[in-house]
Amino acid sequence: MNPDTNDIESEYEALLSFMYLSPVGIIRSDLAGLVDMMNPLAAQLLMPRVKDGGIENIFDSLASVAPELRNLVASFEGERGAVCENHRVFVTPAKDGAVVLACSIIKVGANLLMTVLTDISRQVAAERSARQTESWLAGIHTSVNDFAYFTLDAEGCIESWNPSVERLTGFVESNVVGHTLSRFYARDEIALHRSPEHIALTRDEGWHVEELWCETVTGRRYWGQVLIAVLREDDGDISGYSVVLRDVTERKVTSDNLARLLTTDHLTGVSSRAHFFEIAESEVVRAERHGRALSVVMLDADYFKRINDTAGHQAGDEVLKRIAGEAMGMVRTSDTVARLGGEEFILMLPSTTASEAIAVAERLRVAVERARIDTAVGQLKATVSLGVASLSEANPTLQSLLAAADRALYDAKRAGRNCVRVEVAEQTDTVCSMCPDGNAVQNVTAARRRGNR
Repeated sequence: MNPDTNDIESEYEALLSFMYLSPVGIIRSDLAGLVDMMNPLAAQLLMPRVKDGGIENIFDSLASVAPELRNLVASFEGERGAVCENHRVFVTPAKDGAVVLACSIIKVGANLLMTVLTDISRQVAAERSARQTESWLAGIHTSVNDFAYFTLDAEGCIESWNPSVERLTGFVESNVVGHTLSRFYARDEIALHRSPEHIALTRDEGWHVEELWCETVTGRRYWGQVLIAVLREDDGDISGYSVVLRDVTERKVTSDNLARLLTTDHLTGVSSRAHFFEIAESEVVRAERHGRALSVVMLDADYFKRINDTAGHQAGDEVLKRIAGEAMGMVRTSDTVARLGGEEFILMLPSTTASEAIAVAERLRVAVERARIDTAVGQLKATVSLGVASLSEANPTLQSLLAAADRALYDAKRAGRNCVRVEVAEQTDTVCSMCPDGNAVQNVTAARRRGNR
C-alpha cells in the first residue's frame, strides 16, 4: 500500500476516535449541509428532530427549529472562520422544559463545515431563575464563553481573530495576530519546544489535543485545552491550522483530585511507581514514532540508611520530600518525576537529549547539596547520586533504558557519590560532570551490578 494512503487512513482513524470521544456533538458537512461524518452525541441530539430516523442534512434536520442556520452559512463571505458561535436553538418551548442547543458553525474550507452542538438546557433554565438577581450576567458569561476559535497560517502563526478570543483571553486582535500559540501560554509554560511541537504533532497526525496552563491578558491563570486540526488545500498541501481553545479549569480541578489519589506517591507527592511505568511506556512509543529524543535521570539519596538510623525515620521522610520538591521545581509540565521506591527517584524527560539531561541532573545535584532540610531534630544536609541514559540503538526499549540509567547511577555511587554519570553506547572520555574530589566523571560503558549504596 502507498505510504501516503497509510498516512491518510491513520489520520482518518485518529479523527474518528476524537469525534467519538468528544463531550460535544460534532458534525462535518459541506456548505449545503450534507453530512459525511458525525459523532454519537450529535446523532443523539438530532434524532428527536428527524421524523424518518435518518440524518442526511444538518440544516434539514434543524429546519423546523432553526431555519436561519442555512442563511447564516450562505451569507458568510470569509474563506474560513466562525459562521456563528453558541447560537441558541430552542428545540422545545419553555413551557415544555426548554430543550436548548448551543450551535457553533465553523467554515474550515471552501466547501467544508464543522458544526458543534452542546445541550445547554440546564444552563438556560438556570439563567431564567437567576435573571431576577444581579448575578445572572456573570452566570451567562462563565457558562457560554469558554470557547475561542481562530486559525494559524502554514508556519503556525495566528492569522485570524474573532470576538470569542477576546472574551476568553482578553487579547485583542493586535495582541495576537502574527504570534505563535505561546502567546496564550502561562509564563512558566513557555518553552522553545512546546508551540512548534504542537504544530509538528498536528502535521503528523492531522489533529492534536493538549492541555496546559494558560494566562489571560490580565495574568489570570486557567487550565486550557488546545485542539489543533490541519487545514489542507485541494491538492493536499497544508494551508494552515484551525484552533479551538477552551477553559477547562473546573474540570481539571475535579479530575486532578481523583488522579492525585490514584497516581501519586503518598509521601512525596510525585508520581507513583505504577503510574510512572504507564507514562514511560507511552513516551518511549511516542519518541520512536516521531524520532524524538528521550532521556531519563535516575537518582538515589546518598547514605540514606545512616540518616534514618541517626536522625529517625521522620527526618528521613523530610529528606525524601525535599529531594522530590527540588526535582519538581526544575522540570517542565511535560516531564515526569516519580518515586521508584525507598530513596530512589526517576525523571522522565521527553524531547531531551543526553547532554540536556546531564545539565538537568547536575542542577538537581547542586540544589539538593545546597538545601538545608528542616526536621524535628534540626537542619540536615543530604546529597544525591544520579545516572543519565537516553533512548538509542543500544537502549531501544524502556527496560534497556532504565537498566542503562541504573548502571550509570551505580557508577556514580562508586565514584564517590554526589555526582552525575551517563551511559552511552560507545566508550568515550567525554566529561559530563564533576565528582566532589574534582575528578572528571566519564561516561559509563560497561554493565555493573548494583552494590551497597
